[in-house]
This record gives sequence, structure tokens and C-alpha cells, in this order.
Amino acid sequence: MRRRRSLVGTMATTAVVVGTAKVVGGAMDGAADQKAAAQQQAAAQQQQVADLQTQQAELAAQQQALAQQAAAAPQAAPGPIPGSLDEQLAQIQQLSVLKDQGVLTEEEFQAKKKQILGI
Repeated sequence: MRRRRSLVGTMATTAVVVGTAKVVGGAMDGAADQKAAAQQQAAAQQQQVADLQTQQAELAAQQQALAQQAAAAPQAAPGPIPGSLDEQLAQIQQLSVLKDQGVLTEEEFQAKKKQILGI
């Protein structure tokens, strides 16, 4: 009978040790998974920042090209642009869109609007 108890006791001890090892190992695997997920998220954020910087550079180049085109375009003599009130309003709305997009400054918008209205 003594052997059975020691054999059962040894088996119980072994089961506890194995169970503890599994729990500790699982916790370590979870930490590794969290670390890998954090690294993936950081890499994704870095890629987003790089993409935004590229887009910003492209927009700056487009604005510069538009500014050069505007500077190279012949300037019309001041005075009202002929056309109906509806045409004038449509032109002012188009200028407003360009201003909202950052192509025109507020000063350029106001000057062109005055030219259209003959003010």
C-alpha cells in the first residue's frame, strides 16, 4: 500500500508541475503575441505617416505648379468681366472652390471677385 500512495502522490505532483508549466508557458506566449501585435501596429503607423508625407509633397508640388501657371498667365486688364449675373456668380463660385483648395489666397480671391463684379 505504501507504494501506491507514493506512486499516486508522484503522479499528482507531476500533474501539478505540468499544469503550472502550461499556464506559465501560455502567459509567455500571450506576451509574445502582444509584443508582435504592437510591432505590427507601429509598422502600420509608420507606413501611414510615410504615405501622408508623400501625399503632402505631391500636393505641394501641384500647388507650386499651379502658382507658376498663374504667374505665367497674362493678366487681364482690370475691369468687369462681361457676362450675365448668373455667369458672374458661377465664376465667383469656381474661385471660391479654388480658394478652399488652397490654390488661391484670400487676397487673390477678393481681387478676382472685385474684377468680376466690376468693383
